[in-house]
Amino acid sequence: MRKLPFLMAVVALVSIAALACAGEAETPAPQIIEVEKIVTVEVITEREVVREVPVEREVVREVEVERIVEVEKVVTVEVVQEVEVVMEKIVTVEVEKVVEVEKILIATPTPPPAGEPRFGGTLRITSQGSISQLDPVYTAFYVTNAVSSHIFETLFGWNTNLEAQPRMVKSWDVSSDGLVYNFTLRDGQTFHNGRTVQSVDIIASVNRWRDAGSPGAGVIRKFSEDDWLTAVDDSTMRATLTEPLGALVFILGLPHFGSFMMPESQASTSFSEPVPELIGSGAYKFSLWEPGNQVALDRFADYVPRNEPGNGYVGASIAYFDRLIWLEIPDEETKVAGLQTGEWDVVDSAAFDFLKRLQDDPELQVGLYKPGMRSNIYLNPQIPPFSYLEARQALQTGISVEDFMYALGDSDVWIVCAALYYCGTPLAVDDGERFDVETSAGTRTIGYNIQDMETAQLLLNDSDYAGETTVILNPTDYGTITPLGLVLQPVMREIGFIVEMPAYDWATVTSMFGNTDSYGLATDWYSHWCCGTPVQDHLISGTLDFIIKDEELLNLQLSFVREPDAAARLDIVREINRQRFQKVTSLSLGQFFPITPATIDLKNFNISALPFYTNTWFERD
Repeated sequence: MRKLPFLMAVVALVSIAALACAGEAETPAPQIIEVEKIVTVEVITEREVVREVPVEREVVREVEVERIVEVEKVVTVEVVQEVEVVMEKIVTVEVEKVVEVEKILIATPTPPPAGEPRFGGTLRITSQGSISQLDPVYTAFYVTNAVSSHIFETLFGWNTNLEAQPRMVKSWDVSSDGLVYNFTLRDGQTFHNGRTVQSVDIIASVNRWRDAGSPGAGVIRKFSEDDWLTAVDDSTMRATLTEPLGALVFILGLPHFGSFMMPESQASTSFSEPVPELIGSGAYKFSLWEPGNQVALDRFADYVPRNEPGNGYVGASIAYFDRLIWLEIPDEETKVAGLQTGEWDVVDSAAFDFLKRLQDDPELQVGLYKPGMRSNIYLNPQIPPFSYLEARQALQTGISVEDFMYALGDSDVWIVCAALYYCGTPLAVDDGERFDVETSAGTRTIGYNIQDMETAQLLLNDSDYAGETTVILNPTDYGTITPLGLVLQPVMREIGFIVEMPAYDWATVTSMFGNTDSYGLATDWYSHWCCGTPVQDHLISGTLDFIIKDEELLNLQLSFVREPDAAARLDIVREINRQRFQKVTSLSLGQFFPITPATIDLKNFNISALPFYTNTWFERD
């Protein structure tokens, strides 16, 4: 399946000579064509007449022998003799052939050995959902970052073990008191507009990100002044902190909510507006965006990779493909069918309903990413009903986490997990997820996955909820999010909420997040690589308007960053867990393991965070 057609053609001698200028390369095994002796038989009668009729025929053949193509020019001269006799007789006419051989060297492309990287081709990916923006600082949604992380780079990056390593930085040092860092850029880095990457670009880019309010940036703001980053020279920056922050390098390497570098001319744009041009320094450069249809990136010919082997987002990032294309295909069945017929090559997080079908296809590779993602429902604290604590507790108490997760797929792709920082990780602490509250009907136990509809209805009645209609933002085109709304709407109505759920695609949903007067809650997920530690956790940093802001939780986040002792950090995580479920900062559901099926021809494709397509290639004939 999906084999490129083998092109066969008869090439004229003049075309072959034109190819003679190409470089030498290996050729397939030769094919030898035998030329048979041509014999014609004619019956001649009556008078003897002798005529010689010269006939020239030119036959051009290609015979490939090792690295040389032999072109045999065959000139055949036929001599026909007509002999008149008294009696009828058979005259045999034999064709003599004269062969002139001319040897021409022709370069023919030779595939590298199996397993070796190959340049060329176009990789086609179906996006998880519709794409509303490509500036990863202006908006931090996954579908944006999945594309823009190939355009823009960060000072540091994460390897496959989620450890921070240098990326744009050549070297760095830190003072003995932990307050001053010096960062020196590696040589040979240019932006896609041809400008050399300099300190002024880095400072403008980092400060734009710092002001934008992502969780990691929020931590840095707490540990620095506004002029914390200065230029030493064109390739060296100095960062000065107000107190030690051992997580600084880790934060500067975040693959999501990260500090992506761009020219000063673009980074001077306010973080509240998208940049006018998408100019980065990554291995791929922006080429085309047709909103609602596709985004295309082309290989950046002037990119200079690092010397170390590629590992996740760090090391040598080599663009083997000529072009990357993300396609917006809203229907999940169409996505999978197109992958199986070769219309595209990767489906970014296919719906779980198709797992068995994908696994049974020998032409596909399918992996589960663990520890994965956590399904989540944001509760907007700006307007009723979720400006009321009792209403938030009512919703948390009435739902069944299993119902939401089964809506995504079979239980082999998800787990119920009360550890906010993910089961299967060093911070897997699930203490404090249940607690008692006083209601008008006495003490009731509430918390994670209680599934107590009676108590949920009681809590809502005890709140100040006055029957206001609340809108659920739930996309119609996102395989790992869309099913959540279908479970959420009826259970909310059973608890007593009045709800509406308009049919919006993901691009529309994300464009509405900032308008907190227009909706009450929104379905979504967050990932381990995004929010898997308190350092990154936007659900406690309160940096977004649709996140409940809580000073006590923010202080716990900063305590975690400052605390050097591992056991003490776990105690802080335990307290965060307890407060998050008690205050219901969001509806944290189960933990699921995304599937990203791809053609088996795609090599070196490993997902340690977001899918990253540098260092991948096709192994095809």
